[in-house]
Order: sequence, then C-alpha cells, then structure tokens
Amino acid sequence: MNHPADARDTGAANLGFARALVDELHAAGVATAVVCPGSRSTPLALAVAGQAGLPHSVHIDERNAAFHALGYAKASGRPVALLCTSGTAGANFVPAVAEASQARVPLVVLTADRPPELRAWGAAQTMEQRSLYAGFTRWSEEAPCPSEGGGGEAYARALARRAVSEATGPAPGPVHLNLPFREPLVPAVPDLGAAPSQRVAAAPPLELEARDPSGALLAELRNVARGVLVFGPDAWDASLAQAAGALAAALGWPVIADPAAGLRAGGALERSLVHGADLLLRHPETAGALRPELVVRFGGLPTSKAVATWMSSHAEAEVWLVDPAAGFRDPQHRAHSMFRASPAQFCALAAGGSPPAAALAWRARWREADRIARAALEEALAADARFLTPQLAQALWARLPAGAALYVANSMAIRELDAFAGPRRAALRVLANRGVNGIDGQVSAALGAAAALGRPTVLWCGDLAFLHDLSGLLAGRLHAADLTVVVSNDDGGGIFEYLPVARSLPREVFEPLFAVPHGLDLCELARGLGWDAVRTASAGTFGEALARALAGGRHVIEVPVDRRANTDLHGALTDAVAARLRREWPA
Repeated sequence: MNHPADARDTGAANLGFARALVDELHAAGVATAVVCPGSRSTPLALAVAGQAGLPHSVHIDERNAAFHALGYAKASGRPVALLCTSGTAGANFVPAVAEASQARVPLVVLTADRPPELRAWGAAQTMEQRSLYAGFTRWSEEAPCPSEGGGGEAYARALARRAVSEATGPAPGPVHLNLPFREPLVPAVPDLGAAPSQRVAAAPPLELEARDPSGALLAELRNVARGVLVFGPDAWDASLAQAAGALAAALGWPVIADPAAGLRAGGALERSLVHGADLLLRHPETAGALRPELVVRFGGLPTSKAVATWMSSHAEAEVWLVDPAAGFRDPQHRAHSMFRASPAQFCALAAGGSPPAAALAWRARWREADRIARAALEEALAADARFLTPQLAQALWARLPAGAALYVANSMAIRELDAFAGPRRAALRVLANRGVNGIDGQVSAALGAAAALGRPTVLWCGDLAFLHDLSGLLAGRLHAADLTVVVSNDDGGGIFEYLPVARSLPREVFEPLFAVPHGLDLCELARGLGWDAVRTASAGTFGEALARALAGGRHVIEVPVDRRANTDLHGALTDAVAARLRREWPA
C-alpha cells in the first residue's frame, strides 16, 4: 500500500538509495552496468545513467543482456552490474547466472521488485524473486524498501561494498540483490546527478593460504618422477603463463592445458606443452603407458573426455587440486590434497631449481608421443581436400592475428579446438563458457567480451548455438558491435553423432529426436538482422573471408559441414593417430 502523504519522500528515498548503491558499486570496482528497460527499476536505471565514469549499455532482451554481462566480466576479469525490473525479467538471467556461478565469473545482479505487501496477492508483474538464483549465488540479500528507512544510503553503500567483495572473493561468482521500491518510484522532477561521495576504504586483500607455503613443497614435487600439470578451462589469469612455464621448467613435467586455460598459444610453455593430449590419450595402450604418480590440477575439469578418463583410470596416482576457494571441484572424487591458492600463486610458490633427470625423461616420453600423434594428424588432414571442422579449427588457430580473442562455443567447437589446435607462438586469448557448458547465449557473451577487450574478436559456434541466440545478433546491431561469428553449420546437433544412440537408433528416429535438422539459411538470417554474411566451403575462401571480417564490423561466416562426413573424418583421424603410435612409440 502506498502512503500519499509521504509520496515526495518515497520517491526521493528510492532515488537516493539507488544513487548511493550505484556510486559505491562503481567505487568498489564494477566495470560496467548492463541495463534492461523497465518501470520498477527506474531508480536504479537513473542512478546508472547519472553515475560519472561508469559505462553502461541498454539491452531489450534480458537473456541477451545477462550473457553480454557474463562475457564482459569473463574477458575483463572485473565485476559487472546487471539490472532489470520485477517479474519474469530476472528469470531470464538464470542461464547466464548459472554459467557465471560454475565458471567463477563476478556478476552483481540487481532485480527491482514490488514491495512485500503486493507479493502473493495477484499484483501484476509480481512473483517470488528472492530465491530466483538459489544454488548459484555466492551471496544474496533483499534490502528493505528505501522509504522504510533501514539505514538508508549508508546501508546502500555497505550493501554494495559487500556485494562486490562477495562476487570477487576467492571463488568469484554472481551475487543477487533483490531491491523492492514503493511508488512513486522517483520524485516528480528527479535529480539525475551522482550521489555525493561517502565512500569507505576497501578491505585489504585476503592472504594466500597454501597447504605448505615453505620450500618443502618444491622438494616434495621434485621427488616425483612422473608428474603432470593439468590446467582446466577457468585457470587463466594474466600472469599464469609465465608462472606455469617457470614451474614446468623447474620440475621437468609435461603440461596438459585446456584451450580456455590460456596456455596453448604463446611461447611460455613451448618445451612442456602436450598439444595433442586429447588425441594420443584416446589410444588405450598409450594412455596406460603414460601412468602418472601425481597430477596437479588447476581450475575446473578439462573439456577433453580422453584427458578426464586418463586421470580417473590411474587410481594409484595422487591428485592435488589448486583452487583459491579450496572448493570441491572434483567430480571424479580423486583429490588427495587441496591448496587454497590461485594457479599463478601456486606456480610461483613451487618454482625454482633444475629438473631431475628422471622427470626430463618422463616429459620426453610425452613429447615424443605428442610429436607422433600430431604428425599422423597432419598427414591425414593433408590427404583430405575437404574443409570440415578439424580443418576449420586449424585455420582459425593459425590465421587469427597476434593478440586477438577467440570465444569458443559449446558443444563441438571447444572440443575441435582442443583436439586439433597445435603449437602457436603468437598470443591468442581463448574464452569459453565451461562452467555449466550450455550452448545458450554464445553470441551475446562474445559481444560482451568484444566490448571489454577492444581487440579483434571471433566467436566460433555451431548452428544450433547460433540459432539459440539470434537475439544476440539483434543486440550486436543495436550496439554497433565489432565481432566476427564463424558458424560451422552441419544442420543440427553434430555432437549427438558421437553418442551410442546415433548407432543404435534408426536414422528416422535419431534425426528428428537428437540431430534436429533445421534446413535454415543462416546467412539470410544474419543479413536480416543487420550483419554482413558470407558462406565459404574451402580453406582458401575461408581465409579470405576471415581477413575481410577482421578489418572490423559485424560479420557472420558460415561454413557448411556434411555431418556424416565430418563424423567419419573424426573416426579416421583417431584411427590414424592410434596406428602411428602403435608403429613408432614403444608403450
């Protein structure tokens, strides 16, 4: 119920609270605000628009907005504020919030709400929002209506500081603030300026808490002759490559890195990286011969099923997890020890000295198997004139300029890159949504990353992921985006071709139930939404199209792929690698 006598004070209290909250979010490190239009969120939207120094963008589709915020936060490493009105608007944030939770991406989600007296009484655009992201947030809170007092603007600032602190803690992730406002939402003539500064100094950063911060850790590692460093898809930070290279050099161990770990491009790990781990570990004899004593794993579980199977197959090997939140990111239930440290901190802590001879011999075994596997792969691909997804993966990996960014979509694109991307000396930032591994919001996330990075950015996705986020193309047009989308179009869900049901079910059952062919002209769809679009079917024409697209603007490059031929090629490549390993690599 509204109180007419207090109407002027209510609007002023709402706007004052919102301005203080946004001002403190900005001061605490929020990089940008992503705003969805709405009525109940008016105080928050006006506060964002009036906040000096805080960039913002407006999105008409809440799902698209949330993935844009996700991509921006993932690429920048800084928290992003995401705001919407009441009702189902916030429900459309759920997929991106879920991804941010498991990928450890800092988001501050602000959902405006109706006051408590209107909830559960049939009021329009009203639903239960307080538990909307239950299970996904690092912290959630509901503020009182600003017109009730409850600490007012001082509380708003404290709320903002804690929200950013929780979102950027040892395990970054989403935070949810549910913010009810009574009408009138703002004064009749609102003051649109930023709130006066009443900021409080930030808390000091948390100290590193490693299990063993002394030099004994390095000595323990150096006593292991058959160790492997495994970096998962969210291990990346700007200093990791140098630190990981120093640790790998000190221990003499091989390194397996997920594409999104950020270590596969550049020269920091040139002597340690095993680029073909996914291919060579598919061969059971090779995987068995490369039996480790210790696996030190950083970040989440790698994308490669072959690598995951190899880790789980050697029960006698110890597994150490390195995680700044000491979280139980161990779906294989294999961890023996856990270290509360970032990957770069652990690597710096343990590096030093020269590697033992036994470890160097162990690494040489891995590197020789890798050389043989990649030679077999290159020979088999050179003998095939078609332009299918393995060739596309290699073309993207080789042709993107130094310093570019590649956003790789689920489900097959990230796996193709993992299997077929070889050595690359030029720097390349690789991003992927490997928290929940969904195909939703890929275009929107890549748009957010491109906005944050300000460098040539390419999204590689499949046709279903592309179709799942057509609203992202609309958003790109509205925001004059600079992004190239490469779509490998196999007319359906190509990943299902590798599942047992593809062989056990009749094609007339499999196709409509799993593959879901659509028969759509993706170039026509893209052009209708304001993007330049071309279709290429060879390495030469693809290279030309990519070069033109990287000059700037909104581009879609469609690569038609015969799904059956593509599946058969993958099987042939796996067989070729296995045959060469049997001949040339003594297990």
